[in-house]
Amino acid sequence: MSKIKTELNGKVVVSTELSVEQHEIAVEMIADNKAKHGNYTLEEVSDREMVNVWIADAHSEGNTEYAEFLRKALAESAELYTLTDHLGEFYQPIGEVAIFYN
Repeated sequence: MSKIKTELNGKVVVSTELSVEQHEIAVEMIADNKAKHGNYTLEEVSDREMVNVWIADAHSEGNTEYAEFLRKALAESAELYTLTDHLGEFYQPIGEVAIFYN
């Protein structure tokens, strides 16, 4: 799992499962307060209970780093988003982005 971190105006943006280019697009979207950029959308994860399901699934699949990323985001009340790539009518969630406040 790749985690990338960027400091942005008193916030720390951390992504997981994204390439450097995708992370930079997500940071740009956050900085510009935009939900869409090209084929990408940044969707807030509003169901915090679903995140607990993702954590349990990650543990059962042996992906403890991803589970820890999500657990830390919940524990520190970070804003959590999913970056999604839209190809025509199809969309593919490609990774999560957490915004931590200093």
